[in-house]
Amino acid sequence: MEQAALFSTKEEKSKEKIKALDELFKRSSVYNNSTKFFELLKFIKRFPSLSPFNAFLIHTQNPGVEFVMNESKWLRFGRKVISYARPLVILVPFGPVEFVYDIKDTEGESSLEELTNPFATKGNFDRMIYYKTIKNALKENVVIDEKEIANAAAGYVRNKKNHFDVTINSTWDVNVKYSTLIHELGHIYCGHAGVINRCWWKDRSKLAPDIKEIEAESVSYLVCARVGLETSSESYLSEYIKNQKIMPLISLDTILTVAGYIEQLSLNTFKPKKPGK
Repeated sequence: MEQAALFSTKEEKSKEKIKALDELFKRSSVYNNSTKFFELLKFIKRFPSLSPFNAFLIHTQNPGVEFVMNESKWLRFGRKVISYARPLVILVPFGPVEFVYDIKDTEGESSLEELTNPFATKGNFDRMIYYKTIKNALKENVVIDEKEIANAAAGYVRNKKNHFDVTINSTWDVNVKYSTLIHELGHIYCGHAGVINRCWWKDRSKLAPDIKEIEAESVSYLVCARVGLETSSESYLSEYIKNQKIMPLISLDTILTVAGYIEQLSLNTFKPKKPGK
């Protein structure tokens, strides 16, 4: 009897638990404003060397930063962190935290332009990112197929119970194919298309359509922009902002988590996330 009561209590606590980022998003008047939310996305896209989550953490600490690195990296580029500099905190895998510093808190010969040029994107999209993403998505039972779609739609996703089918319009160029793929993967990993056996994300298929689209478009915007690819996601979000002042109850935590995860799909070192992790 006591065990049953304990299990019930844990289950209730689990259902009531709200992730810290979502709590921040709901309580903050800044991120509830659609314009400010889009400004946050544009801030995150400027830091492709940081995970979306860490770029968000930087934004919450100082939205005016220009370029951040840790102390050892600044030294490698010939700049030294000044003694009274205020560190910014980011998270690191398998560790507690790491301190990074804005260029304004360093001194040395290297200019901002010299530092950012090696990392800048010129709109030249590496098509291998598209094919590696397809290959790695298959490891999580997400099957991507290219074929001509009669109504000229860019693509769509279907839940087949034991796997997901993503169809991409074969008539479009690789840039459109990739942005479409990221949009549909955004729907999958955000839980909009439901769940299949042994997947790590939650079923969020009952969300309102506008919430699903804003989340998927935000994921697509972040992932594509951070590899130097301009897509229709920016136009979609900009148009939404013109017509809406208050954002619906989207999950910022989900958007950042999914965007970061999809970025990992393009790497040779990708390993699928285990259920419950």
